[in-house]
Amino acid sequence: MAARSPAVERILDAADACYARFGIAKTTMEDVASAAGISRATLYRTFADREALLTALVRRRATQNMTRTRPRLLELPTLADRVVEGMVLNVTVGHRDPLVHTLVSPEQMALATSLLSTTGLATELTRQFWEPILVAAQESGELRSGIDLEALCAWFSHLEIMFITQLDDSADSLARVRRMVAEFVVPALVA
Repeated sequence: MAARSPAVERILDAADACYARFGIAKTTMEDVASAAGISRATLYRTFADREALLTALVRRRATQNMTRTRPRLLELPTLADRVVEGMVLNVTVGHRDPLVHTLVSPEQMALATSLLSTTGLATELTRQFWEPILVAAQESGELRSGIDLEALCAWFSHLEIMFITQLDDSADSLARVRRMVAEFVVPALVA
């Protein structure tokens, strides 16, 4: 992904602060423009609407997560380890991230469906995260042959969103996610 200009980063930082302060539903483009120290017209020249702004913010968070997490996963010895740890890390990050957690909450389901599912953004970001790991597993023979990577990433996306919405802050909850991925997802993938 290409680097964003400092002006765009400032707008995204302002949007982030506004979403944290007012919530997704109550944040207006006026709020974001004011927080960024720019006019609404300038904001609309950069982002056509609220959905475009929110999409850019979700993309930024996903890219930050990929940069931190994927190198650690690639150090793990097996595809099974990478899938279990990767899903657990993604779910943990999503659960702890106030914007992502709110976005996939039942209260924001219409927005989440529009932004993440209908546009294909969730699958696209999931594919960006997982594809290098899955391609390497295909090449090494660890991944079962004949798996459609795009469909697999769509499934991973649905699973991760579901786990984020169901996770609570107990250790048992995260252990349950780990167990489900190890017992049901991994056997569907390994050769």
